[in-house]
Amino acid sequence: MKLHRIGIAFLLGLVSAVSSAGDAPKPRDKVVMGWLESVFLLPWNLRLTAKLDTGAKTSALHSDNIQRFNRDGREWVRFTLESEDDDKTVVVERPLERTVYIKERHKGSSKREVVTLTLCKNGREYQTEFTLVDRSNFNYPLLLGRSFLSDVAVVDAGETFVFKAEGDPCNQRGKGSATPVPSPADGRR
Repeated sequence: MKLHRIGIAFLLGLVSAVSSAGDAPKPRDKVVMGWLESVFLLPWNLRLTAKLDTGAKTSALHSDNIQRFNRDGREWVRFTLESEDDDKTVVVERPLERTVYIKERHKGSSKREVVTLTLCKNGREYQTEFTLVDRSNFNYPLLLGRSFLSDVAVVDAGETFVFKAEGDPCNQRGKGSATPVPSPADGRR
């Protein structure tokens, strides 16, 4: 009789656990991306090739002419970006989020400015932070690190350009086809 009561209590506990598991918040769906992908920086609609690097914590963006300045009592950063598709150069001004020190191979660490920009991929917009750096000695102008990838994508190291730039709704940005994605609660990606 005692064993029978223990069995009933166990089953009731199991049913309760299974039914409450359905109430738990579901993790956001992640998409599979290749280790290289085309992305668009908004509002300029600049297409850049991004290397998706799960070994890097922060995302990095090739920038030229990086200058700090003050606006309305707050520090800002001015820098230039170049499109891969044409000779389009854009001067960007953004509030400085913070300054970080990034470890570099064989060099120690370097001080970098961090800004928030809007990235568009697969028809969805993401607010994410980038360190600004001269990446002219690298193959790809943009590196997307774990701070971005952790909520957005799973990287398939055997694939590149899973989503083609030509078919990406972000490429048609002027037609309003991208969908904004809310930023995480702490505002960082």
